[in-house]
Amino acid sequence: MKEELNRALALHQKGQINEAEKIYLDLLKSHPNNSSLTQLLGTLYLQKKNYDLSEKYLLSSLDITPDNPFLLNNLGLLKKQTHKIEKSIEYFSINIKKNNFLNSWINKSNILLETENYKEGLEFSKKAIKNYPNNLKIKNNLALFLFENGFKNQSIEIYKELDNTNNHTTETYLNYSNILMKTNKLSEAIDLLNKLLLEDKENLKALRQRALIYKELLDFKNAEKDLLSTIKIDKFNTLSTKYLVDLYIDSKNYNKALIHCDLMLENNIEPDFFLTKKIFSNLNVGNWINLKNDLEILNKKINDKNNYLDPLSIKYFNDDPQFQKEFTENYWKNKCKIKYINNVLLENEKQKDNLKIRIGYFSADFNNHAVFHLIQDLFVNHNKSRFEIFAYSFLKEEGSSRDKVIKNVNKFTDIDQMSDDEIIKLVQADNLDVAIDLSGYTKNNKSYLFNYNISKIKINYLGYPGSMGTRKYDYILADKNIIPEEHLKYYSEKVIYMPETYQPFTPKLFEMTNDRAEFNLPEKAFILGCFSRIEKILPNVFDIWMKILKKYKDIYLALCIKDATVKNNIKIYCEKNKFDFKRIIFLDPIDHNNNLRRISTFNLYLDTYPYNGHTGISDSLFQSCVPTISFTGSSFASRVSYSLLCSLELKQLISNNEEEYFNKIDYYCTNRDELKKIRDYLIKFKEKNFTRMVKFTKDFEDLIISILLKDKNLKNKKN
Repeated sequence: MKEELNRALALHQKGQINEAEKIYLDLLKSHPNNSSLTQLLGTLYLQKKNYDLSEKYLLSSLDITPDNPFLLNNLGLLKKQTHKIEKSIEYFSINIKKNNFLNSWINKSNILLETENYKEGLEFSKKAIKNYPNNLKIKNNLALFLFENGFKNQSIEIYKELDNTNNHTTETYLNYSNILMKTNKLSEAIDLLNKLLLEDKENLKALRQRALIYKELLDFKNAEKDLLSTIKIDKFNTLSTKYLVDLYIDSKNYNKALIHCDLMLENNIEPDFFLTKKIFSNLNVGNWINLKNDLEILNKKINDKNNYLDPLSIKYFNDDPQFQKEFTENYWKNKCKIKYINNVLLENEKQKDNLKIRIGYFSADFNNHAVFHLIQDLFVNHNKSRFEIFAYSFLKEEGSSRDKVIKNVNKFTDIDQMSDDEIIKLVQADNLDVAIDLSGYTKNNKSYLFNYNISKIKINYLGYPGSMGTRKYDYILADKNIIPEEHLKYYSEKVIYMPETYQPFTPKLFEMTNDRAEFNLPEKAFILGCFSRIEKILPNVFDIWMKILKKYKDIYLALCIKDATVKNNIKIYCEKNKFDFKRIIFLDPIDHNNNLRRISTFNLYLDTYPYNGHTGISDSLFQSCVPTISFTGSSFASRVSYSLLCSLELKQLISNNEEEYFNKIDYYCTNRDELKKIRDYLIKFKEKNFTRMVKFTKDFEDLIISILLKDKNLKNKKN
């Protein structure tokens, strides 16, 4: 038997499992009570993932040798692999108690990490390190538990010790770099990964992690290089390709994203993910062939557990406010967690009363951005005798817009290079009464900060059109036209209303022109204009515009699109549908003031659906004084132009479905004298409202004071 058993063991160790299995079974026939054979068979079947047979033989062996550490450990692994976590931990715990078995210490520690039992894991790891003070796996897990419990410095000290002793493993390199990445020490994280990749240039995890850091640094070229390297090593690696597609989408290289989506779909790999990304990419390049059907399929297939898109992305094709709320609630639960923040930070001591009310604005858009163009004069008009204004910038971008904010606030802080715990400490030290998130789920946001105690009151406002999906925000600021009372159920936050429209804007004094030649526009044509981004223009809305052009020979459509690929895709779509592509005028982006003058030469401005133009509609109505046809829906994003038109008492320009939308455009293309009257009305409205932001700011401040007073009264009642 001994010779045959040794031969089977040699085959087993070489990975020739089937040959080893045959010998073990033959030997077991003549030695049915041999615990070594049943143990080996149990281990072999565990490797083959035949869990029933594995458990049968392991338990049989355990009956004979109940304290066998290898059996107890393998039974723990078996239960882990069959998702019976409590039973798995039980086996590891028994083995630790009976045998102080190293692998069971490590395996139980791993489970506590994977199940995010960080407090229990920390206490367990402290015991483990006493038993095995030099084991690198236990040291690594202790460092991770320390970090996740908020003991960042102690965690990093463990990794620094490994640096000093040159004792890193692949696992410690990866985990240490991940911690450095989370704490915004991005250059240090890259240096660490570079060391690992010098030792193992084809380490997929290291290449992917470095790519994520490069992406965070907006170094898309190097991020792409690393991810392409991973795919060269493992062509159809799903995670690498997902990262690459997301990188291309985030860097607006949609055509490259489409190539990899198609490749994965052709091989039926993660079809739901890659089809979703393909549709979204086509949306962003104006590839509308079959897009109507694809969007219908996507709206039916997507559910609130889908994590392929973010809450902002779904607004481009979905107008169901109940679904959006459920989707966003799930997104917040999964995405907006910083578990490593020191628990001490979260128990911010009772805030002191300030001499003045302190309002903090959080944004990535204190630059030449639509949000800045709307909100800039709120900073100018705040009553500085009653309020102190703080601005926290997520993205440093020099320019006159940023300078204007800095000039008109009490304290301006760039926080984009700071770690999250440093940001929270800073903001808590500022002792804010109100924190206002101007970014929500838009690009470069840090909305997860609102998960923590950074102010007495937290408000979702302006940048993101919808609910944040969490009660961590106390309020969303809106108006009764965007969120009517019957829609309150679609918002996780409490809704507070401005007396008119929720949107701040200052009508600009500039000389409007009728000289279209300045902008290379046809002098005698009737021009329909829409300067919404291409992803807001869906084919069903575009079809309506082109049907209007077909009906009226003197009408042209002006779009602000520079990208040659997008133009070509629109041309292909027009040719297929027999639309007159030649009557589309493609205009390049220009500076904001001249763009307002250019829009003022249009006869009629057109809205998009389900994601309305927001700042764009404000510009067309209140700045350029161009009558604008809205397309109104049910969600926040599709009700902005409705709100603006209601504030102007121009409900005759509002439509609620495709038929109404076509008919409204058609009516005003025919009744052009009516348009002239509306335009004159808009010009007079503008002339009377150059100082509107003074009243708007006063209304805004009154609202802030009222909710602070309400909050104080509630706290007093509780006490």
